[in-house]
Amino acid sequence: MKISETQIQRIRSILGEDPLTGFPLKNLTSYRVGGPADVVAFPRNLESLTRLLLFAMQEDVRYFILGSGTNVLFHDDGFRGLIISPLRMKALSIEKGASSTSLIKAQSGTPLSLVVSRACRSGLTGMESLWGIPGSIGGSVACNAGAGGVSVGDLITELELVNADGRTTSLAKGSFSYGYRFLNLPLESIVFQASFELSSADPNEIQKKLENFKCLRRSTQPQGFPNAGCVFKNPSPDNQAGALIEKLGFKATKCGGAEVSSVHANFIVNKNKAKAQDILNLIETITKAAEKRVGISLELEIRIIKPSENYV
Repeated sequence: MKISETQIQRIRSILGEDPLTGFPLKNLTSYRVGGPADVVAFPRNLESLTRLLLFAMQEDVRYFILGSGTNVLFHDDGFRGLIISPLRMKALSIEKGASSTSLIKAQSGTPLSLVVSRACRSGLTGMESLWGIPGSIGGSVACNAGAGGVSVGDLITELELVNADGRTTSLAKGSFSYGYRFLNLPLESIVFQASFELSSADPNEIQKKLENFKCLRRSTQPQGFPNAGCVFKNPSPDNQAGALIEKLGFKATKCGGAEVSSVHANFIVNKNKAKAQDILNLIETITKAAEKRVGISLELEIRIIKPSENYV
């Protein structure tokens, strides 16, 4: 159902400013592809976020929570409904503990890279391997982003959530489960703020670790072309998706403006003004080949967002 002008007026009153209408999603995603969204809203605080969610529930408006757009692929037809982006909610603070630990609190729109950098500069260790992972805190928590044997879920002490009806709740460590690229949040809830517990350490040692992870990421992942990170989850710890795709012969395979990276085969890059359909075609080709030739059902790590389906 198309969002009416009356509903847009309500969104405007909640935000205190005009939302974006007919805005191209390629401007909000790291893949730089995707057609127009009916309406895009940028809440600035918890109140406007909760009011938007309550409005969407009351009006039965289809909506999707979009952070930095680094792990999603929108279709060329865009999205019919409301995109809610928390990117303007970026409060970040550090609370010193009584012992050798500290808490970093970051709202959902804060870039994960900023949290990592702030932690390292403050002499706090534990996040170094997460350097270079794109995306905001909200998305990083939802998919339990990780690298170098460490995931976001390992470090969380508390999550502050907003439910679909606008209510807020808190989850302490131990009250949620997580694993490889997933973190079990209550149904129809989104992350407003996450707290991470880190330990103090020698700043020089932290910097050495950070530089090592920077060098590793830069040498093993494609640089310079829009992408959404790893496309597929690893089938198992000893069976990496990139190595499998390379073994199947798809490295550097092109479709339109999209290409399987010649650096890391689990990345599909936007090489030359790709369409979303170019990327989808490569995903389908690789998935079918893995199933038919080696009997492996590859599972997507990125989210494919169709124009007219319900998402939270």
